[in-house]
Amino acid sequence: MTRAIVYKNLRRGDWSIATPTGREGTGRGKVTDHRASVILQNPVFIVQESGRQRVLRVKQREVHAWVCGDIVDALPAGLVAREITYNPYRCGSFTARDGAPIGTCDFVEFTESGVAIAYAREA
Repeated sequence: MTRAIVYKNLRRGDWSIATPTGREGTGRGKVTDHRASVILQNPVFIVQESGRQRVLRVKQREVHAWVCGDIVDALPAGLVAREITYNPYRCGSFTARDGAPIGTCDFVEFTESGVAIAYAREA
């Protein structure tokens, strides 16, 4: 498994893959790939609040939120799915489409259609 940072590339319409940096391994490093779809296991949702505040202040897009995890080839069976999103003007964290905050999940799938889906194992 390869550890990676994934975020939506709004100019290209695909997903940017970057190397993780920093002591905790969740900082965004150099972009190494662009993909139409990718799946991460053990995802960590990162929002840099200082970057979010800058976006709110100057009303200009800037990469300040991403998901860090291990790239895997496929999803296992028996998972519960929730579509997720991030909008810095609505909330300072990733949320489900219904507005509920996303705490943790087991996998995140970034799809070719530009949608991110969080998957959790059934309880």
